[in-house]
Amino acid sequence: MRTLAGGTTVVLARGDVAKPRPKRLTKVQTYVVIDGPEGLHIASFQNTKRKPLMESLSFRTAPQTRPVA
Repeated sequence: MRTLAGGTTVVLARGDVAKPRPKRLTKVQTYVVIDGPEGLHIASFQNTKRKPLMESLSFRTAPQTRPVA
């Protein structure tokens, strides 16, 4: 989670749906959550297939983008 200005938070999650359970999670979900006068709501959602090679390059060139967990 990264909190931005104005009560906006970006949430990243990894997951997958398959039987049997996959060894690696191949999808990344991105949520943009807004804290408005009526409470929290999801303003945007994106579901993306992971690209391990591109992730590896990104993490090496910009270590701050590596997920904490």
